[in-house]
Amino acid sequence: MKSFQKATGVDISPAHGLTEVHSSRVKPAGGFWGPRLKTHHDVTIPHSLNSLENDGHVTNFDKAAGVATGPVSGHPAFDSDLYKALEGAMYSMQQQPNDELLKRVDGILGRIMAAQQADGFLIAFYIIQQQDQRWEDLRLKHQMYNAGHYFEMAVEHNRLTGDNRVLSSAKLFADHINGIFGINKRYDVDGHQEVELALIKLFRATGEQRYLELARFFLDERGHAHGTERKPFDPATQTAPAPPQGTLTREQQREFWHAHMRIRNGRMQDHKPVVDQHEAIGHAVRAGYMYSAMADIVRFMGAHDYELALDDIWNDVIGRRMYLTGNIGTGQYDDEGFGDPYLLPNDSAYCETCAAIAHVLWQHRMAMLKGQSKYADVMELALYNGVMSGIAISGDQFFYQNPLTSQAGNRRRSWIGLSCCPTNMDRIIPQVGGFAYATGKLQLFVNLYIASEAAVTLDDGQSIKLVQQTEYPWDGRVKLTVTSDTTIAFDLCLRVPGWALSRPVPSDLYRFVDNAVHAIGLKVNGKVIDPVVSADGYIHLQRSWQDGDVIELDLPMPIRRVIAHNKVEADRGKIALMRGPILYCLESVDNPGTNLFDFVLPREAELTAEFRPDLLGGVTILNGKGLADAKNPVGITAIPYYALANREQGPMTVWISESSRSIVSSAR
Repeated sequence: MKSFQKATGVDISPAHGLTEVHSSRVKPAGGFWGPRLKTHHDVTIPHSLNSLENDGHVTNFDKAAGVATGPVSGHPAFDSDLYKALEGAMYSMQQQPNDELLKRVDGILGRIMAAQQADGFLIAFYIIQQQDQRWEDLRLKHQMYNAGHYFEMAVEHNRLTGDNRVLSSAKLFADHINGIFGINKRYDVDGHQEVELALIKLFRATGEQRYLELARFFLDERGHAHGTERKPFDPATQTAPAPPQGTLTREQQREFWHAHMRIRNGRMQDHKPVVDQHEAIGHAVRAGYMYSAMADIVRFMGAHDYELALDDIWNDVIGRRMYLTGNIGTGQYDDEGFGDPYLLPNDSAYCETCAAIAHVLWQHRMAMLKGQSKYADVMELALYNGVMSGIAISGDQFFYQNPLTSQAGNRRRSWIGLSCCPTNMDRIIPQVGGFAYATGKLQLFVNLYIASEAAVTLDDGQSIKLVQQTEYPWDGRVKLTVTSDTTIAFDLCLRVPGWALSRPVPSDLYRFVDNAVHAIGLKVNGKVIDPVVSADGYIHLQRSWQDGDVIELDLPMPIRRVIAHNKVEADRGKIALMRGPILYCLESVDNPGTNLFDFVLPREAELTAEFRPDLLGGVTILNGKGLADAKNPVGITAIPYYALANREQGPMTVWISESSRSIVSSAR
């Protein structure tokens, strides 16, 4: 497969904040991510495409194009999962060229575009049936959610191949939407946010301002009455459906559920204007996508009122509603979403894989907007723990939900009929290089430590390569080598993770028992440098860099005990274990004969770390001794939380008792 250049020649940089270095410019190799990206390319992407084809996602388009017959497969948002898998294939091929996969992808794309209507409309469900209801019932049918994922996929196809066909198709669809919705047109929003951040990507890839403005329109319209003009929404105008009486048929149950879903109670973040939302509420995935788009609107349009709302929401999530995995969503209100402040149960934690992915996307955009390491801290936490737990080491088994404890143990599934999570994994993992680096005004930020080679163009047009060698997250030693044809003056900004400064998260929701800060090592060309951490959380190395310059960073990785805020009732009297950014759990397979929920780990018990290249794809495990039944000494082994449920099924827990009192309370 030849190396392509982006055909449009357009890649709009934000007006505010930092500019990300796209994953196509970063080549992870070796270390933690290299083997995973190979498995993703060789196993996960083909497995997903096979599963989607078996489920009828592709043949729906054949039916819509009139070259096949039969009833529609799946639900109205069925197209979106195929688009996510295809987007993942684009990202993966940017790293690992593959002619066979590209041919397969292009074949599927041809069948998709054959179904597109002359006016640009492209949703197979409605083309096959219900053409007169294309844009009806937006709260439940997710028409624009489909469209958004098509736009994102099309942008990456164009970036990969330089071929404008799919991007032009996406523009045609976007222009169709723009012709219906907007100022002095129809005022309405989709029930599942996604099109907003996708339209911003489409704007960046084409330079067409109308797509950015349409994204802003959809965000501004949330919390309004919807109709033919923008006017306030009055909650008093809606009435919740009465609970049905007696035995209901499945269809009656569905009708009641749909009626309940149409109530604007915050589930879809459409209960009040986005600038008036200051706490996280509702479906966590939808919220994460909306917050991501809001952050981008600030970056590209300077919307200060958006930024103020985002700051409050961020503090609310990070300070009161986030699990230690970095994941979000308790499902307390049967909405796959945020629960009450500090109510973070472990066994019933919803923690949808898609929610962790949405959280990573939001935190990455906040890091780009603000240029502060605390946002990258949360991004890293959610990436290694909340996201990676959603996929098996083998690459072909998945979780939809990711609880932090399980009495019986969880079993992964090779596919999930509602395949939003597997296909979202398809596209997030090969983007990891794109979360690692960013540029500012003569600045290069290193936000993730991953073995990689990055080709970076600074804001003044000068180019360098930065080679990163590391075994992070198992080892805190990082070596960076500058490659450049000329001497270039810029500020190299090295993120110092919060965990290295004795902060597991940038709030008081969780804290280390031992708050000692261990000395960070730093050398430039062999010379010891004082690692001064600025208020933004970065070490700033401002100098003229030459070809061959070497930076060595050493982040000590002691084993840390974590306790939760006392208001988190589920975690009282318990501790969790972390080392670097990795959260650990106990599984029965490593601790046979030990009741994990009666086990007590005394605070003074010594713990040791051991790298096991032969276990779970290569992991660092923790070993120590505690008390079984609160009295009998027993050895214990902890593994990274993301690696759970890759062997035989059995009990698992993240939070470990520290006293007999917590054993009593947990048994009730």
